[in-house]
Amino acid sequence: MGNMFHKLTKVEKEECLVKIEFYTNSKKLFLNKDFCLAQLSEETGITGHKISYLINAEFRLNFNDYVNLKRIQYLLENINAPILKNLSIEKMSLICGFGSRASCFRALRKHKGKSLKHFK
Repeated sequence: MGNMFHKLTKVEKEECLVKIEFYTNSKKLFLNKDFCLAQLSEETGITGHKISYLINAEFRLNFNDYVNLKRIQYLLENINAPILKNLSIEKMSLICGFGSRASCFRALRKHKGKSLKHFK
């Protein structure tokens, strides 16, 4: 199945990636802990298979890692902002779209190699 996506032109790939990034970032879809590939597909009009292929091919990430990186970026950009500043780590994790504090910690360790305390 991956072979059919290799035939996408550079322009087609770029258009799809821009659309994926636009919908994911502008609507902050990743803040929903239940955000999934099917939702992104519905939002963008791009098939789930194509989204998965493009994220893997262009970012070298699977969909879950892509989403978790978006959540981490949001967390780190807002860690000292009023929206998160005085919250418990548990509440911060949930606001950023993680299902739990533990899943937030795992993602931070995996993608940044550090704990949340390092960034506070």
